[in-house]
Amino acid sequence: MSPSRPSARGFSIIEALAAMAVFVIGIVGVMQMNVLASQQNNLARSQTIASKIARDVADSFERLPFNHPVFLRNTGVPANNPDQFSDFNNPDGLYTLQEAIDLDTVRPFLGAADAIIKSEGGGDFYQVAWRSQLVPNTSQPTVFDSRRIAIMVRFPTPGGFRQVTVWSVKYDPASVTLDPDAVLEI
Repeated sequence: MSPSRPSARGFSIIEALAAMAVFVIGIVGVMQMNVLASQQNNLARSQTIASKIARDVADSFERLPFNHPVFLRNTGVPANNPDQFSDFNNPDGLYTLQEAIDLDTVRPFLGAADAIIKSEGGGDFYQVAWRSQLVPNTSQPTVFDSRRIAIMVRFPTPGGFRQVTVWSVKYDPASVTLDPDAVLEI
């Protein structure tokens, strides 16, 4: 009697279905990873553009006079509390980019920020505002020779708004005085 050889058999339908299920689960995971990566890429791009807009507005403020109308709104919000001072939803002392652009005197200064907003999603996507407050001189508390400015740019995300805040200080060249005892080296 000769030993019987097992006959060669193919895969059963159950094995084929199990292999197909593992393959589908792997493909779905890769697709979800691509969707998440794309969302994160869009969020990073939006945040980068918001930072560019905020820096452009801060640069524009350097060219404006200390007592320019865009800095003169009074606020009761304390500048030493950054969370309240940079709160976009609080209208107290808030000045928007659209209001500044409507003034003919600042158009050349804030034109680059306006152009970035229009080219990158329109005014409905990026919202720009700032709040400024006079700061007293540390050695002469009755002299207000600088302004603390919070420039806020926010944009919508699936989970709500995200905000980029850039802080700036503007000095009044007419009020800034040198310490007479200080030695200047050239």
